[in-house]
Parts: sequence; structure tokens; C-alpha cells
Amino acid sequence: MPIKRQEKWIIGTLLTLFIIFSTLVLLSEGFYGGGDSIAHYRISRYALRYPHLFLDHWGKPVFTILSSPFSWLGFNGTRIFNVIAGLLTAFLTYRTVREETGKDAWLAVLFVILAPVYFILFFSAVTEITFSLVLIFSVYYIYREKYTAAALMISFLPFARTEGFVIVFVILAALTGYRQYKSIPFLFGGFVLFSLAGWPYYHDPLWVIHEIPYTGAADIYGHGTLMHFVHNAPRIFGIPLLFFWILGVYSLVRDMSSREKRERALKETWFVVLPFLAYFAAHSYVWWKGLGSSLGLTRVMAGVVPLVAVTAMRGYRFVAGQITESLNRNVFLPAITLVALLIPPLHFYRVPVQQDETQKVLSQAAEWLKHSPYAGHRIYYYDLYFQFRLGLDPYDTERCCEKVPDPGDPAKDVPAGSIIQWDAHYGPNEGRLPLKKLLDNPEYTLLKVFKPKHSFMALGSHEYAVYIFLRKPAGHGESQ
Repeated sequence: MPIKRQEKWIIGTLLTLFIIFSTLVLLSEGFYGGGDSIAHYRISRYALRYPHLFLDHWGKPVFTILSSPFSWLGFNGTRIFNVIAGLLTAFLTYRTVREETGKDAWLAVLFVILAPVYFILFFSAVTEITFSLVLIFSVYYIYREKYTAAALMISFLPFARTEGFVIVFVILAALTGYRQYKSIPFLFGGFVLFSLAGWPYYHDPLWVIHEIPYTGAADIYGHGTLMHFVHNAPRIFGIPLLFFWILGVYSLVRDMSSREKRERALKETWFVVLPFLAYFAAHSYVWWKGLGSSLGLTRVMAGVVPLVAVTAMRGYRFVAGQITESLNRNVFLPAITLVALLIPPLHFYRVPVQQDETQKVLSQAAEWLKHSPYAGHRIYYYDLYFQFRLGLDPYDTERCCEKVPDPGDPAKDVPAGSIIQWDAHYGPNEGRLPLKKLLDNPEYTLLKVFKPKHSFMALGSHEYAVYIFLRKPAGHGESQ
């Protein structure tokens, strides 16, 4: 199939996939990404009302800027943004490998969107897909020897996800090795731009360093084995993609000994394989050591799926080269690859996404409160989903606040008549407020307890439940 005709066919397929995924998003009452999805959504949703949120380091400025127009449509708008960004990433991955792979390049689209960890993030509002889009844009430019444009694009990676700085350092070394000295200053473009943009607000020209929110929380999240992500690789990428990636690396090593192929192999090694390995190793290390507020979440690997797909396409070409025409490789291999790629995401995940047990319990609690006599009271909450279900502006502190001001004295600075929502996940962990401090406090009354149909343990071995407390009105024992 001619390239132009193939590209038109791929664009049509992507538009069809957009309709399918968007429909599935709208049918999904639940979502993936937990509290992080809600946190990123609300920063994006309210950034136009509170412009300083565009510079929120935790929220990731690149994600917030790009997604905020969609977030005005609501939570599903943010998820549909992720669908668009993911499909565009898949298309750019195809464009990156097209010249080398020819008629089979369309498989790169499937390598991206059918990687299990990538597939499920279409149903989230987290930032990994935006990161992957910025990353593949830069690789696309590198493959076309537009190193300055690539360096400038790479400079925004840390503002799509903070760990992007790891890849920046690898690309710095690569550009130095390729003597692209004029392009190197552009690796600092994003840093300079956001530093200047945030200086008036933070009163600090180095706010992008000083405001990094990941200062460690090993006492809450713990740590794991160094091989955590290796062991979970089949669930992250899927065995078919891993198989082709390993063969792709083998092909790269072989091509190093070929004078005709060495230059291309070196470029792919420096700009695709090494950035992926550095990113993978960095996440493995911080989870092993309990650094950087790492929770060992496998979804972080979605950010580098396009890099895996590029090398996997090389592995696919290697396999195709071993199959004789008598086996009809133009039909047999693509067909078997397509079927194999479909199995992992559909095996690990069910779509449309249903509410998990915590979301069901929090929804019940929020509905009860909305129809209770306490609906108009100020609310202190611990799980962001509870606030989300109430439909409140999270930045209107007269109406709601995240956590009580002092977990050591939970009644301090909490106005009489306030409602406190405590749950067994966020309350004792991120909130550092044990349930006993509320139950034993004479200034609080327990109004309602919500429990899941089938009990389970939350982070920290706490049996999951949601408690609603009332701060007693004046004259009922409050401290002076």
C-alpha cells in the first residue's frame, strides 16, 4: 500500500478509535488513576478561574495548559483529552518508524494503544499520556535530524512529568556525542520559560527547583524490590510488545557491526533505547529505596511506551525478515500480531470501567450528605473523590477544605458545625490523622459510617470505611 494511501487509512482508523474510546469513557462510571486522576482534573478544571494553578508543580504545567479547555466540559472532558493525546502519540510513533518499516508501519499504532498500561489510561485524567506525547514529538524531530526542535521539545518533559529530567540528561549526552552543540542550549528552554512565568507568583526565579513536591514519603508508601517493574513488565507492556522489543534490541546489537546500518542503529540506541532504560531504571531505583514519594505505580511506564514501540517495530521487522514468502508473511504475521496484541489489555482490564469499592462507598457517603441537614456546612475532606462527588469548588475554602489544619489536635481552627469526612485510606496515611483521634475527641460527634459490601484492607492495613463527623456547635464542650 502506498504511504499516502496508508496514512489516510490510519487517520480514518484513528478517528474511528476516537469515537469508540470516547463512547467507552462516557459509559465508564468509574475511572483509572485513583485520587491522582481527580487531583489533576480539578487543577486543570479550575486553572482558568485561578491562574496560578497553571504553574502548579504537582499538577504538571504542560498537562494543565493542554487539558484545561477540555476540563471545562467536566471530568470526562479531561479523559477525552487523554484519548486525543494518546491517539496523536500513536500516530506520531507511526510517522517516526514509517520510513524504515514501510507498509507494516501501521502496527506501531497498535503497539502504543494496546500496551495494557497505555490502554487503561485512556480512562483516566493522569499525566503519563501527555508526557508520552511530548516525548515522541521529540523523537520524531530527531529522526528527521531537526535536533534544535527536538531539544526544545525535550526541555518541556520535566513539566509534563517531573522525572522527565532523567531523559533530558540522556539527550544532553546524546546531542554532545552527535556534536549538536547549537541545539544543547534549547534543552533549557522549558526551564527558562516556566521560571520566568512563575517568578512573579512565587517570588523566586528558581521556583521550578524549590517547589518540587516530591520530598519523600517512604513512611507512608514504603518501598519494594529493585525488580518490581521487571516483574510487572508483562502486565505493563504485554508479552507481545516485550517479545518484539527484545528482538529489536538484538537487531540493534547486530546492526552495530554493519557499516551500512551502524549509523541508524546508534541513533536509535542513543535517542530511543537509552532514554527508556534510564527512565525505567530511575523508577526502579526510587521505589527500591523509597525515594521521591514513589508508590511503585506501574502506570508511570505509560510515559515511555512510544519508545518501546519504536524498538519493538525493529523487532517486528527482524521477525518478518526470517519468514519466507511461502508463509505469506504479508498476511500471516500482521494477523497473528494483531490478535496477540489484543489479548493483554482485554485480559487485564474491563471496559467500560466500573466504580471500584472505595468509589462506591464514597459515592454513598456524598449522596447521604447532599440530602442531609448538613449539606450547607463547611466540609473538611480527605478523599478527593468525596469532594468531587459533592460538586464543590475545591479552591473555595469557605465551603470546603482538604484535611483539618492540625492532625495533632483535629478540633483546632475547625469552625463549629463543620463536617469532617475521614476514610481509612487517606485519613491515617497522607492525612496522618488516626481514626481514634476523632472518635475519642469530645468536640466531635460521629454522624454516619459507610462500609463496603465486602470488607478489605486499605493502605497501612486499615479496614476500609468512610466516617462522617460533626464538629459540635458552640456550648457543647469545645475548647476555648
